[in-house]
Amino acid sequence: MSCYLRHMKGVMSRAGINPGSKEERKAVDLAIREIVGAGDIPCNQVWKMLKDRVMDPAGEEILAAELKRKYNG
Repeated sequence: MSCYLRHMKGVMSRAGINPGSKEERKAVDLAIREIVGAGDIPCNQVWKMLKDRVMDPAGEEILAAELKRKYNG
């Protein structure tokens, strides 16, 4: 499972997403990968793509909005 999801709690909270099951976490992972265009690369590389966005409050807000749209589709 994705190693970076633990760092995404703020983004997921802003998006109103609280994945409880493995299937829900996988759906969040797939949505995030689609947003950043990560495809099937290892999770540590996905985190490198996300880290700067998550550390910036404006970037985190934008990412949360994108995630909310993708996940709730």
